[in-house]
Amino acid sequence: MTAVVFAFQEHASEEDQDLVRTQILAAPGVRVVERISPKATKPGLRRLWFAEVADDTAATDLVKRLRERSDIQSADLPASRQAL
Repeated sequence: MTAVVFAFQEHASEEDQDLVRTQILAAPGVRVVERISPKATKPGLRRLWFAEVADDTAATDLVKRLRERSDIQSADLPASRQAL
């Protein structure tokens, strides 16, 4: 399982974010799409999301597609956490 983190632009309404969530869930390999902090009250925190995907290929594809959207501010794979 691999994670993708992404943030919506300021102009993306809650309804638009929910619609995009549904679209992302339909993408190949995507298993979960949720807000990082669902109980947040600050708009900036409510625009932060993550998606769990099946593998690195699906994650890379999702990041590419999200970066092409005008309502997405950023989309990235979290840094790898390996022991030194």
